[in-house]
Amino acid sequence: LHEDWAKGCKNWELALNQLTQSIEEAGIVVTFNGVVGNNNKRPIEPSECRGFVLVDPFVPFLFVNNRDAKAAQMFTIVHELAHVWLGFSAGFDNAKMLPSNHPIEKLCDMVAAEFLVPAQALKKAWGETQGFHHLAKQFKVSPIVIGRRALDLNLITKPQFFQFYNKYIQKFKTRKESKARGGDFFATARKRVSPRFAGFVKSALDQRKITHLDAYRLTGMKGKTFQTFMNEKL
Repeated sequence: LHEDWAKGCKNWELALNQLTQSIEEAGIVVTFNGVVGNNNKRPIEPSECRGFVLVDPFVPFLFVNNRDAKAAQMFTIVHELAHVWLGFSAGFDNAKMLPSNHPIEKLCDMVAAEFLVPAQALKKAWGETQGFHHLAKQFKVSPIVIGRRALDLNLITKPQFFQFYNKYIQKFKTRKESKARGGDFFATARKRVSPRFAGFVKSALDQRKITHLDAYRLTGMKGKTFQTFMNEKL
């Protein structure tokens, strides 16, 4: 990714998608899920786990909690990517996106913050406007990331950050609760399974290295749903 890669994205949701694709193309499996398996009655609360990373020399693995705000997901995925670079597996559940006291966690936070919103660029923009939402559109991140970055750079105080953070999260929860249930199953499955991992499963199945039962177990899909996903939606 070049330095100003996010400027080519219409919004930060699309920036998250492009970032995810780039990470997968680098050989790291990325999955998004907000429930245990496919069980919608067993949600994974962001307060318990925003994400985690399993560092492996062959298949590094990133998990991001899809129930979390897209804002937090953007920060989580870069934070966990830094863990891959450093070679340390870890979970990420920082309350209100505040830094941990652990040296590695602090470093990963710093990497994520600088990657998403470079310090010099934000300081320059801050002199023109201090509106979190306006700056979020400019940097293609969420207002929360801007707020967190402004706090890191001492542009705002902790009380100011908490006031903004709490209002933002409350609005996010209200919007989420007001949305109708449902959605595109296959679009959700692509993020939950990971296109890269699903491609490996399909290749192994085509070469008869695994059985259909193995493939069903690995993807959480079976029968016609599995065939449709692999042949038309992958």
